[in-house]
Formats: sequence, C-alpha cells, structure tokens
Amino acid sequence: MLDSLTGGLISDAVVIALLGLIVKIWPRGLSALATWLYSHVDPGRLPYDSAVNRHWRQTSELRRQTEQVQDQLREIRKDTIKNTLVNLMEQPGDQSSKVRYELSKLESLDAHCWVMQEAENYLAQHHRKEQS
Repeated sequence: MLDSLTGGLISDAVVIALLGLIVKIWPRGLSALATWLYSHVDPGRLPYDSAVNRHWRQTSELRRQTEQVQDQLREIRKDTIKNTLVNLMEQPGDQSSKVRYELSKLESLDAHCWVMQEAENYLAQHHRKEQS
C-alpha cells in the first residue's frame, strides 16, 4: 500500500531532483544512502542470477579462499620457524638468544608442538651452563 501511495505521489523526476538537491547540500549523502541501501538488502530475496546476488556469491567465495590462503601462510610460517629452531639447536655453541627470538615468534602464532618443548629444554640447559 505504501509503495502504491509513494509511487502515485512522487514521480521519478521528483525523486531524481530530490536526490540531486541532497547531493548538493550533503556531498557525501549519495554514498551514505547507497551504503545504507546496500546494507539492508537481503540476498536471499534477490533473483538467483541478479548482478548483486552474483557479487555476493563471488565475495563470499573470495573471502573463503582468502581465509584458506591465510591459514596456509600461517602454517608455512610456523614450519619455517620450527625448521630454523631445529637448525639453531643443532649448531655448535650457545645460540640461546636466537632460539629465544624464534621461540617468541612461535608463541605469538599460538603454535604448540614438540619443537617448542625442545627449545625450552635447550634454553634451560644453556641457562644452567651459564650459571655454573
């Protein structure tokens, strides 16, 4: 009912003139209006082949792919740091500062693995050697 009432009272030319006036008075008003309208669209009610529905499908697919890539990169970072730790612990001499640095990077990634335990043991052993 409201649609037919507004459609009968306000023509397309009046709506365009009103939008033009709003844009002149408030330059960012058109983008704010577009953002507001876009945020209130229910994609489930759109036709399946509509441009907006395709856009939302593509956006959600890209979001999923981005999350997968980020997870894979995180795992690669953890593996690289683990390999670095193992190599540092196998080197002769005291590598405590480097091991501590790499261990802190692993802790920031919330990695829980046997390499972290070995690194902590390595640091404890070398700390005892320094005190003796």
